Amino acid sequence: MKDINIRLMKKGDLQLLSEIYVDVYTKFDVGERWTVNTAKKMLTYFFKQQPDLSFVAEYRGKIVGAFIAIVKPWCDGNHLTDGEVFVHPDYQRFGIGKELSKVIYKTAITNHDIKAISFVTFRKFEFPLKWYKSHGFKENEDSIMITGDAKDILRKLEKK
Repeated sequence: MKDINIRLMKKGDLQLLSEIYVDVYTKFDVGERWTVNTAKKMLTYFFKQQPDLSFVAEYRGKIVGAFIAIVKPWCDGNHLTDGEVFVHPDYQRFGIGKELSKVIYKTAITNHDIKAISFVTFRKFEFPLKWYKSHGFKENEDSIMITGDAKDILRKLEKK
């Protein structure tokens, strides 16, 4: 893919990547309301945690997406987890997500000896679940993701 260049993220990329992240989540409307500020906080967090697994995609010299993830020690070895892959809507279906995935997975296997890759995605949307499954991911039938409002949870615990 001569038009696609994958490189390590730089701190100076974070503003533009935050804008792209917001564009992606606004277009696909999965129920998460990101702002450039909140996206930048999240991307900066991951970048600081694992800069060697923070990759940017350029298409013909223009930044169009990224893939960031962290390595977490687990009982069976290291896992690549908490990943965020995103490509600007105008540049999707160019193979950019696939190229980002190949680079981050190879790097994580080589540098961190990862044994598994575990991500969370949206069950009720065909994309990106179908895309992940086409790469060999499977739904974990033994576990579910749980979430809740922190203050509500604490209130309920304090009532007991």
